[in-house]
Amino acid sequence: MVVMSVYQGSSGETADLIIGVRNQENHDLQPNSAPVGALATRQGTISTFLAPLTQDTFKQVVRDVEQKLQIVHQTLSMLDSQGFETILQEMLHSITLKTGELLGADRTTIFLLDEEKKELWSIVAEAEGDRSLEIRIPADKGIGGEVATFKQVINIPFDFYNDPRSHFAQEQEKRTGYRTYTMLALPLLNEHGQLVAVVQLLNKLNSVNDPDASLAERIDTRGFTSADEQLFQEFAPSIRLILESSRSFYVATQKQRAVAALMKAIKSLSQSSLDLEDTLKRVMDEAKELMNADRSTLWLIDRDRHQLWTKITQDDGSTKELRIPVGKGFAGIVAASGKKLNIPFDLYEHPDSETAKQIDQQNGYRTCSLLCMPVFNADQELIGVTQLVNKKKSGDFPLYNPAYWPKAPECFQASFDRNDEEFMEAFNIQAGVALQNAQLFATVKQQEQMQRDILRSLSNGVVSTDKTGLIIAANESAKRLLGLELEDRLEGKLVNDVIGIKESDFSKWCQDALHGTDLKSRQQYYPDRTLVTTGTEQHSINLSINTIADASDQQQVRGALVVMEDISDEKRLKSTMYRYMTQELAEELLKLDDAKLGGDRKEVSILFSDIRGYTTLTENLEAEEVVSMLNEYFESMVEAVFKHKGTLDKYIGDAIMAVFGSPLPLEEHAWMAVQTSLEMRHRLQDFNQRRYIANKPRINIGIGINSDTVISGNIGSSKRMEFTAIGDGVNLGSRLESVSKQYGCDIIISDNTYQPCQDDIWARELDYIRVKGRNEPVAIYELVSLRSDPISSEKLQVIEHYHRGREYYLNRQFTFAKAEFAKVLSADKNDKAAMLHLRRCQHWLQSPPSDADWDEGVWTFHEK
Repeated sequence: MVVMSVYQGSSGETADLIIGVRNQENHDLQPNSAPVGALATRQGTISTFLAPLTQDTFKQVVRDVEQKLQIVHQTLSMLDSQGFETILQEMLHSITLKTGELLGADRTTIFLLDEEKKELWSIVAEAEGDRSLEIRIPADKGIGGEVATFKQVINIPFDFYNDPRSHFAQEQEKRTGYRTYTMLALPLLNEHGQLVAVVQLLNKLNSVNDPDASLAERIDTRGFTSADEQLFQEFAPSIRLILESSRSFYVATQKQRAVAALMKAIKSLSQSSLDLEDTLKRVMDEAKELMNADRSTLWLIDRDRHQLWTKITQDDGSTKELRIPVGKGFAGIVAASGKKLNIPFDLYEHPDSETAKQIDQQNGYRTCSLLCMPVFNADQELIGVTQLVNKKKSGDFPLYNPAYWPKAPECFQASFDRNDEEFMEAFNIQAGVALQNAQLFATVKQQEQMQRDILRSLSNGVVSTDKTGLIIAANESAKRLLGLELEDRLEGKLVNDVIGIKESDFSKWCQDALHGTDLKSRQQYYPDRTLVTTGTEQHSINLSINTIADASDQQQVRGALVVMEDISDEKRLKSTMYRYMTQELAEELLKLDDAKLGGDRKEVSILFSDIRGYTTLTENLEAEEVVSMLNEYFESMVEAVFKHKGTLDKYIGDAIMAVFGSPLPLEEHAWMAVQTSLEMRHRLQDFNQRRYIANKPRINIGIGINSDTVISGNIGSSKRMEFTAIGDGVNLGSRLESVSKQYGCDIIISDNTYQPCQDDIWARELDYIRVKGRNEPVAIYELVSLRSDPISSEKLQVIEHYHRGREYYLNRQFTFAKAEFAKVLSADKNDKAAMLHLRRCQHWLQSPPSDADWDEGVWTFHEK
C-alpha cells in the first residue's frame, strides 16, 4: 500500500510530502525516494519553511495542540463532522511531524492502538493528494508489532540492513529507491503501563547538514541515541494525552458521521414503496451514498436458475437485466460463500482481477476497490449481494478519463475499511427487510395475476361475490355463458340479478351459501341445469355454489363462488368420447373438421393382451356373466393403459390392442408399454382374488409387445373409418402374444422393446424365432419384473442357467445345453421354455442339423 507522511509547520502550512510504502511482511512503513511536486524532501528545506525547532518550541507546539483539543471539546456540538475531522487530523499531523523533527528523524509515523480490533492504525496522507487515509496493521506483526507486544524500545543502529528484520524493507527499497539506515521504534504507554501508540522514526539526520546533499551524506551514522530516547520520554505524557484525546475524538467523529448517514439511508428505505424494481434502485442509491462509493449494484438470488440477477438503467432510460452464475465473479463468490469480500485499492493487484480489467477496458472504466456483502432476510436466508465499487476520496477531483487506463484516477485511490463493513452490514439488515417485503408483495401481485389468468383461461364460468351477494369478479367464460359482451362490467351488481336458472330458486341457493349454516349449504352442486341468458341461445350447465370462508376463521363467511360448467354441444360430445378413448385421442380427432382417410408413420409400441382359454371359460357362463366379467376386466386393464399414456386402439373380442406414441408422440413409448404390461399383471392378480372370493373361475392372460414404425391414422372407408395403427410391427406384436403360450410366459417383448428398457427391467432372452407371415427372425424376451422390484437369488440363478443353456444351444453344444436346461427344470419343473429347449436338444442330438437345417438357431413357427 502506498501512503504518505506529512510534514507540517507550526502555522499549519504543508512543508513536505513524503511517499511511503507499507511493508507487507513486517507491516512497517518504508519510504519512497520520490518527492511529490516541487516540494523538497530534505531536512534542510524544512528548516527553510520553519523556525529552528528546540525543546522550548516543541513544548509550545504541545501547548498549542492541547489548547486546540480544549476548543474542540467545547465546540463539539457546533461543528459539522467534516470540519471536526479536519481539526483532529491537523492535530495528529502536527504532533507526528513535530515529534520527528524534535528527534531529528527523516521520516516519522505514529501508530495508535485499536484495542478492540487488536490493530495498530494511523492516519496518513494518501497517494498524490493531501487527503487522509486510515491504514491498519496487526498489533503483533513486524517491528511495530514487536514494540507493541513487548512494550520495549527497538533501536536499530547504522546499518539497518545488517539487522535480520530488514529483509523485506530491503526488497521494497530496491523498488522505491529509498534507503533506511537507522530506525527507532518506541512504545508510548499511559500511566498504567498500557500501550497507547507506537512511534516509528527512520534515519537520524546530522544536526547540521547540506540540504542539497544526498540522504546518505546527511545521515548521522551514530543513529538514534539514548539521549533521543530520554528526550522522547520527557514529552511522552503530553504526547500521550494529545493522542488519546485525538483518537477518542476521531473515532467518535467517524462513528457519528457514519451513524447519521446510516440513519438517513434506513429512513429512506423505510419510506420506499413495495415495488421490487423501485426498492432495488433505492437500495443501490442509498448504499452508494452511505458508503461514498462511485457505483453500487444489488444482486438478487434466483435459486431456480442458480444465478444472481439485477436491473440497471441504461443511457436511454430503459432498464436492462443482467445475470451471472452463483460462484462466478466477486459477487457470485459472496453469494456462494455467504461471506463478505473487501478488496482494497488497488483491485488490479488482486489475483482474480483479470475479468474486471477486461470489462473495464471494454466499458471505459477503472475499478480500484470493491466491497461485496451478503444480504439476508428476516429468516437468515441469503437473498442477495450488495456490491460497492470504488470508494471515493473526499474533495474535488477531475472526472475519470478512460484515455488514462489502466492508471488509477486520484478520485478512486481509496479503500473500504472495517467501519464501512460494519455500517454496510447494518444497512444490509434493513435492505434485507425492505427486499423481503418487496418480494412478498411481488409474489402477492403475481398470485393475483395468476388467479386472474386462471379465471380467464377456465372454460367454466366463474363468478365470485362478497358476503352480501355483490359480484366481486366474473371471468370471460361467465360473460359468454350469460350472453354478455366481454366489456360489460358485472362488479357491484347483485348475483341474483345477473344469474338465473330455469325452474330453480337460484336466489335461495345463494342465500344458503352466504349464511353457510351447514356443510350442505356451503357446498352445493346442481347438475344439468338450464341457464337463463339475455340472448337466444340456452346453455346446459352443471352448477356449483360454494362458500368462500375467512382465511383466519373457517367458520366465518366472506362470500360465495358460483361455477357454471358448460356441458352443451362439444363439451357433451367430449364427455361421451372420453368414455371410449383417452382425452388426447379425443382432442386430436375433434381438431379435424372433416376426417379424412390416411395416416402418418410414427414410432410406437404396440401391446396386445388376450384372455387364455376364453372360449372354454365362457362355455359354462351365462351371457350376462360374460359381459359383466369382461366389463370389469376391461375397466381395470384400460385404466392401466391410460395411466401410462397409452391409447386404447380397439377391443378384439376378449383381446385388447393398445398403442403408445399415437396419435401424440411419446418419447419413452417402449418404457410406458412395459410398465403397462406389468401393471396389468398386478391388476389381474387383484381381479382374480375378487373372483376367487366370489367363487368364480380365475382367468389368465398373455401379453405381447413390439416397438416399431407403423402407419397411424384414419383407416377404412369414407363412410366408416377408425383411428388405428397398421403395419408389420403391429402384426408382430399380435404374434408375440400368441407364442407366449408356447413358452408358458404371460409377457413377451421383442428385441426392439427390450433394448431401450434393458437397464430398468429383469428379463430373459427366450428364443430367436420366425413367426408366421414374417421372414425376418426376431429375438424375444420374457419380461420378469422391474429392476426396482425385489427378485430372489433363485430366480436370477434360473435366468443365468437358461442364458448359459442358450449359448451352448446356439453353438450346437447340445449336451452342455441339456445340462443347463435340466438345472432350470430342477429349480422350476413347470418352466415350459426350458422344456421346449430340452426337447430340441434331444432332437438335434439324435438328428444333428446340417448348416442349412440349423438356420443359425432360428425356430420357425408355422402357425399363428
